[in-house]
Amino acid sequence: MSRVSGAASRRVPRRKPSRRSGDRRPGRPPGRESLLAAAAALFAELGYDAVTTRQILERAGVEAPSLYHHFGSKLGLYRAVLSDTSEPFVERFDRIGRRLRTSASRNIRDTLSELVWTIFRGAVSNPETVQIALFEATRPGPRRYDVVSVWERLRNVFKGVLEDAAANGQIAIPSGGAVLAANLFIGGVTVHLQLNSVNPGKRLTRRLARQIAEAILQGLAPRDRTA
Repeated sequence: MSRVSGAASRRVPRRKPSRRSGDRRPGRPPGRESLLAAAAALFAELGYDAVTTRQILERAGVEAPSLYHHFGSKLGLYRAVLSDTSEPFVERFDRIGRRLRTSASRNIRDTLSELVWTIFRGAVSNPETVQIALFEATRPGPRRYDVVSVWERLRNVFKGVLEDAAANGQIAIPSGGAVLAANLFIGGVTVHLQLNSVNPGKRLTRRLARQIAEAILQGLAPRDRTA
């Protein structure tokens, strides 16, 4: 904690933004793109509260009017970073969930394992988003709700899969219990993302994804009513 709290008072050396110029989306001004990249790196490294607008501007290599023109404020920039980094993944996750739900050849264990593994792969390819979410989910105020809203959308994909499995008898969950069970998946995934952020040796693997799915599904197995 001392590293984060003390970082606000010192100047952070500028380094190249994490997004390559070739990754720039068509039609987006270079100043906007460099601000997003610089803010994402700093928010992930230090946390929102410890980052100053001056640090963002210095790392992005732009002047203050550019930030206020594109985002209005530091909070507006934060929300743009979160949307920019999470929205494409959330939309892809939702598409994968819909595809898996309509695949008759997959059982519930394979489907849930694939969903967990999809989140793990997304975290490995975009660690800054994960670190920002872990920073802000524990902070009071509107930034926490921005993160929670993303998690809720991921949770709802699990919820839909679990409801389908309950309807066809693969699992047994009480009425309204699909939300609780889906939250268990989000909670389990989040714990392992936290462990990986502090100890990269705790690898996010497909095997771990299956273990998480199997552990939670053990409590949702249909009961033998003849016993």
